[in-house]
Amino acid sequence: MSISKTIWLTLFIIAYTAYPLTATTADWQGLVQQGDELYGKRAEDNGEKYVRDAILKYEEALKESPNPEEKALAGIYIKLSRSYFTLAEYFAKDDDDESELSDNGQNWADKAMDADPKSAEAHYWMGANLGLWRSVHKASFRGGLTGGGIKKEFREAAELDPNGLYGMPYMRLAEFELASGSPQDAQNYAEKSVEIGPNLMTNRIILAEILWEQDNKAEAKKVLEYIAAQKDDILPSEVLENRDTIKRAQRILGELNKGQEPDW
Repeated sequence: MSISKTIWLTLFIIAYTAYPLTATTADWQGLVQQGDELYGKRAEDNGEKYVRDAILKYEEALKESPNPEEKALAGIYIKLSRSYFTLAEYFAKDDDDESELSDNGQNWADKAMDADPKSAEAHYWMGANLGLWRSVHKASFRGGLTGGGIKKEFREAAELDPNGLYGMPYMRLAEFELASGSPQDAQNYAEKSVEIGPNLMTNRIILAEILWEQDNKAEAKKVLEYIAAQKDDILPSEVLENRDTIKRAQRILGELNKGQEPDW
């Protein structure tokens, strides 16, 4: 075989073997993007189906990935954990369904923390899913006695990304402090969450509850009225979450107007 033919054949083999790797990577990234687009439709009609379809795309992406051990794949694990939390929080049919969905969310968050222990999102979604799971099972040692392990995950998330995640780690810490009888610490955390994520209405409704519990009822009602007056797309990435909180604020205001004690 001549030298020129040998060179041509070598180049052909390199191109032929390299192409599938490039295509696989593109397919993997494309699947993640498709999953993100589907998850972004969770506030639309058939939102549950969109979230479940997103999960399938993320799982496909993991199978197509050229290296499933890459640290970068922690991002897909996080997306899966978040998706299962969304199903459990907003679409679960009963306690058993919520328990199973949040359990899946914990498993994916655990994988994310193994892949990237310094991921604030991984710690946050572990805490969020674990919190839902415990709320179903009432008394459980998962997450530590009295849920201290859950609180640890939120604290870790806040420390790793002090100004990220729309302030949700601080909002969750505020819930813990309120439940443990530390209203001033709870208020400090809630105010911090609102400062970071002013358009995430969950942060504000927790603040309203804390103010109410401290007998600052007039200010609490102002916060509720602010929430109730907002449009759910004030934070475009969190329409489903804001819509749920706005409805909750409207319901609580209705209870107050009837002279009833609010059911937070």
